[in-house]
Amino acid sequence: MANLRLGASTFSYVYTHSALDSMLHLATLGFRDFELVITPPHIWPPELDSAKRAEIPRQLAALGLTIRSFCFPMDDNNLNSILPEIRTATVAIYEQVIDLAGEWRVPYVLLLPGKVHPFFPQPRDWMMDWLVQSMRTLAPRAADAGTQLLIENIPSAFLPRADDIMRALDHAGEASIGVNLDIANARTAGEDPVAAVRRVKDRLKLVHLADNDGKGHRKEAIGRGNIDYASVANVLREIGFEGFSILEMVTVDDPEGGHLQSREVLGKFGWA
Repeated sequence: MANLRLGASTFSYVYTHSALDSMLHLATLGFRDFELVITPPHIWPPELDSAKRAEIPRQLAALGLTIRSFCFPMDDNNLNSILPEIRTATVAIYEQVIDLAGEWRVPYVLLLPGKVHPFFPQPRDWMMDWLVQSMRTLAPRAADAGTQLLIENIPSAFLPRADDIMRALDHAGEASIGVNLDIANARTAGEDPVAAVRRVKDRLKLVHLADNDGKGHRKEAIGRGNIDYASVANVLREIGFEGFSILEMVTVDDPEGGHLQSREVLGKFGWA
C-alpha cells in the first residue's frame, strides 16, 4: 500500500506565531511540508522587505522544510464583491501572493471563490463572470511566476461543491488552473467526499484534511468528527493521486494535540 504524503497548514497559528515561527514549531512535531496562510499579522507580502523575503526560504531550505502552497483566506478577500474596487483590490493582492510564490518556488496558490451575501445574494451569472475574469487575469500571471492556481470548494462561497468548481473551470477555459479539494468543506456542503474526489480527479493537485460531523462549518482534528477517511484514502489511491494532503485544522484550543492526533489517525489509513 503506497503512502499518501501529508503536510500541515499554519492556519491554527496565524494569530499566535509568525509564518516562519509556525513552520519551525510544526517541524518540532515532525511535519516537513506546509501550506502557508497569507494574512497579517502572520505574513503579509507588502510588509516583507528584501532581507526578509530572502531569509525565510533560506532558513527553511537549511532545515529541509518546504512550502507546498499558499492560502490567502476569505475574510476581506472577495472576488465576488458587488463593489468593483473590492474585486480589483482582491486581484491586486492575489498578484502579490503569486509573485511571492514564484520567488519562493511555491508550487501552488489557492484561489478562493468569493462570498455570497447571505440575505441579498448577487445574481449567479454576475458572480460567474467576475470569477472567470479574475481567473483569466491571474492564470497567466501564475504561469509566468512558475506557480499554479488551485480553486477550492468553500461552503459559504459562490462554488460550494465539486460540480460547481468543475463547471466554473470549464466556463473559464483556463486549463492551467487545478483544484484543491477540501474534504471537510465538501462534507459541510452536504457532499460525499469520495464522490467529490472522483468528480475533480482530472484537475486534483492538492487535498485539505480536517474533520467534522456535517452539522456546521468546522475544521477539527481528525477523529473528532465522523468523516470516513479510510474511504477517502482508498479513493485517492484509486485515482492515482500523487500530490500532498494538507492537514488544515482551524482551532486554537490545542493545535499541537490536534496535529499529533490527526497524524496518528491518518497514519492508520496510509498517510505518511
